[in-house]
Amino acid sequence: MVQENENIINSTSPQTSMQDWFNELIAQITTDKFLLETDTASTDKVLFYNTMMSGNELELSKMSRSMTTMVFLRNLIFDYLQFLNESAAKPIHLALDLSDSKILVWAEIENDDIAAEDNLILTEAKVNSKYAGYGFYISSTIVEKSDSQSVPPHYKQLK
Repeated sequence: MVQENENIINSTSPQTSMQDWFNELIAQITTDKFLLETDTASTDKVLFYNTMMSGNELELSKMSRSMTTMVFLRNLIFDYLQFLNESAAKPIHLALDLSDSKILVWAEIENDDIAAEDNLILTEAKVNSKYAGYGFYISSTIVEKSDSQSVPPHYKQLK
């Protein structure tokens, strides 16, 4: 009897999960409908639904591409910083910039700090192996302190 109950629970879990997801989706759409009807929806939400209702495939594809790019780049940066922190060897300064589908890294290390340089190169390789198949990657510039190079102004300095 206990085994039968466990089988029932296990066999309904995916269904329950799908049902919960579906119910949440319908609730969100219902909320959005209310916001649109009462003119209280954000500009982005209005634009999204207007584009959906128009059936403009090109605009829908652009919106989808933009959202997908943001998700990939956010995860790429998170993974980069996580991989970089796995080693004690770190750069003195670290800055990032966005260029199309790649993240540009500007890193300054101590003179002759081979460990930090290796860590930066390995971190770039790990991230690129994970995301290059989706068209996203990292490109690093590594300078030493003695190079006396400032972080380019269009980069966002993290460290």
